[in-house]
Amino acid sequence: MSQIRLVIADKDALYLEKLSAYLQKNKAYGFYLELYTDKNKLVEWLSSGKRTDLLVISASLYNELAEKPVNKNILLLRDCAESLAPQNINSINKYRPADYILKEILSLCAEYIPRDINDENKNGCINLVLYADGSDALNPLAQGLAYINAVRKKKVYYMSLDEFPNTNSWLNSNNTKGLSEMLYYVKSQKENLSLKAEACTSCDTKTGIYFMKGHNNPEDVKSLNEGELTSLLKAVQRSLPYDEIIISRAFITDQITLWLLNAAGRVFVSALNYKSSIDRLNRIVNHINRFENVYGLKEKLVFCINSISDNQLPINLDNPNLNIVNLPYLDNRNAGLFPLSNEYLTTLEAAVNNPEV
Repeated sequence: MSQIRLVIADKDALYLEKLSAYLQKNKAYGFYLELYTDKNKLVEWLSSGKRTDLLVISASLYNELAEKPVNKNILLLRDCAESLAPQNINSINKYRPADYILKEILSLCAEYIPRDINDENKNGCINLVLYADGSDALNPLAQGLAYINAVRKKKVYYMSLDEFPNTNSWLNSNNTKGLSEMLYYVKSQKENLSLKAEACTSCDTKTGIYFMKGHNNPEDVKSLNEGELTSLLKAVQRSLPYDEIIISRAFITDQITLWLLNAAGRVFVSALNYKSSIDRLNRIVNHINRFENVYGLKEKLVFCINSISDNQLPINLDNPNLNIVNLPYLDNRNAGLFPLSNEYLTTLEAAVNNPEV
């Protein structure tokens, strides 16, 4: 797999040391880095005709160059007054968090590198969570799965492909990019989607869960075709070496659900323990049975029923041959969203390890 060739130039040696160490540590497949703190050495490199995928240079050092580099693949680290910063060149505040700078570097490299450098990689087993009720209220199964894997020190990715996602209620980061930007790249058939996926991915500092911030327009997901959905998921799988990928959405009988049923290694269909919800779940079971042989669902399908009070008796579906998990009542009204209760997580973890509990 090709590495990204990166030249970083700044007179501040300590800053260069810290930034380069962060980039190498947090970019899974790494960079090939050349660092310059001396202007004359940088000029010598520029005159040599050598190529790089991106030149990252402080604005103050750039201004000192008698002959400015003409390549378009330049990122300025602004460390001077705004009026002194060159115009019409991509730039970022030098003293932004290193993660923000990394995302900007990846985003620009995705534009300048003509092909997907991660095109031979495919990582992460897809776990699909479908909400029969159309909501994860009192029933955060997908988030619970992501949390359990993160606690196990696995690299886990969470994405909501619901038309009205609530991802940002659970997971947080200062990354300005998310699923909205990624869907634009996919629909526009941009190059190097794995790097763009990495640039649009955030890591929740509280849980260690990787995710894309929720999209803004329900039509962006609703209008996804099979080719675009394939490109989106492959880009995520190629972007970093994930162990598990958790995808959640309300149960809808559309092409997205059918594609995901086929692609997923595990499928969880979840509902609350209301009579109306169970009636709906039974109808979903009958519908899914039509695709059992086509998508091999029998071995990977688990139905999860979430209690709505702490003294409710378990309930089963009409079909006795189904893998059914009865999850306990989860009352997080006074405790925030994460962490989920130990009882809930223990029961869910047992279901993950043994779907026939």
